[in-house]
Amino acid sequence: MKFASEDRRYIDQRKEYSTNAGKREIWTTVDHWPLYVGISNLARYMAIGDLLRSTYGVPGHVAEFGSWRGSNLMFMAKMLKIHDHMGSKVVHCFDSFEGLTTFVKEDGEADSSQGAYAGSYEELEAMIELYQLQDNIEIHKGLIQETLLPLLDKNPALTFSFVYCDTDLFEPTKIILESLHTRLAKGGVFVFDEWNDARWPGEGIAANEFMKRFGDYYEMVHVPNTRQPSMAIRKIRY
Repeated sequence: MKFASEDRRYIDQRKEYSTNAGKREIWTTVDHWPLYVGISNLARYMAIGDLLRSTYGVPGHVAEFGSWRGSNLMFMAKMLKIHDHMGSKVVHCFDSFEGLTTFVKEDGEADSSQGAYAGSYEELEAMIELYQLQDNIEIHKGLIQETLLPLLDKNPALTFSFVYCDTDLFEPTKIILESLHTRLAKGGVFVFDEWNDARWPGEGIAANEFMKRFGDYYEMVHVPNTRQPSMAIRKIRY
């Protein structure tokens, strides 16, 4: 896999650095995050920020599917608080906080990651409160297959401008795309974290099948200078 040797070297070196640095008060590290953040991780957030900014003028809310510990969720909510603090956009979080659980044949060998990426609902709530983002974030706790459709049924006018798909798996990605196709505003984007990633084939298969059916409504967007997100599709017509 591309970058595998580079990643192994970096992971080993940062483990060694962490051991040598010893225990530190958390905020003295957090407040100096550019000193510590990896280049590929920084590139990822820069790319997500660029994509999100491209939808500021598009009506509708923001959604993230598969929030894990909530770092990207908080990043997007903080961006909106800075750049559109008087706007009405809310960031919707969809996650079971129990990790990966619903595998089907399209997911291939990804089923070996059962339970991976389990987040902490309590920690995320504490961070939301710390940064006073309660009015900016709405959490839908549970399997996406069980939370998304009831939300849409209850809110028939709910529309989105930016949807981040980071579920890794086929079934939830398929449900997200098919359910939100008519709820994504023109100019809005679906963004995929693992499209075309051999380790997580399900997300890419679901996206490709969706484009076979609805490709005339979208244009594919390459995301430059980052490994992830790996692709976006922008809605060009209703």
